[in-house]
Amino acid sequence: MTNQIRLGAIFWVLTAEFFLAQFLAQAAWPGYSMTVEDISLLGVTSCGAYLNPAPGGIMPVCSPLSLVFNIGMALNGLLVVLGVWFTRDLWPQTRLKLVALWLLALGGDGTMLAGIFPLDTNPGLHLIGAVLALGLSCFGFIALARVVWYSHRGFALYSLATGVLALAGFVLYAAEIYLGGRGTVERLAAWPQTLWYMVTGALILRGHFAALVKSDTATATSAAR
Repeated sequence: MTNQIRLGAIFWVLTAEFFLAQFLAQAAWPGYSMTVEDISLLGVTSCGAYLNPAPGGIMPVCSPLSLVFNIGMALNGLLVVLGVWFTRDLWPQTRLKLVALWLLALGGDGTMLAGIFPLDTNPGLHLIGAVLALGLSCFGFIALARVVWYSHRGFALYSLATGVLALAGFVLYAAEIYLGGRGTVERLAAWPQTLWYMVTGALILRGHFAALVKSDTATATSAAR
């Protein structure tokens, strides 16, 4: 494994910071409900009354650690993109691999966008970021599952499950079908993705994909001859 790939894996493991940012912001907001309220409300910068589509009414919103949350979200997206870039040589060199990594990178860009532009400051750009992060990126996991389907079937199934589960959460959220609560459905779309980056980064560091590296090295050596 090259130092470049190892660094990319570390970036992905560090996406765990997003869970920490959420926990801190939630802890500072008395009465915040993960099942009812959006994740994005933790990033609202001004205290006030906001519409919550799930209960269908106006609710008071005040997140004392909104800055911590927004920085955590933007950093999460950056770590995703850096991880995609530095691990790009790990995966089989196919066109589908490029598509998968581009989709994952765009998802990371979306997360950065949502963090840089909180819901109350620029709802339009925040929404675009959310769609990229929660929706488009799901197809990246599904595509990458196909890329490694024959070499790492277990990981491929995990990636496929992540993409399908997150996509189902996104569709339910967009369709306003709040099974278990609006916040629950949104977390179904968001949390599996961050968990995937953490798990995949750890697997790379443990040498789980060593066969892919050896295969690409052998191919490059053969081509040079």
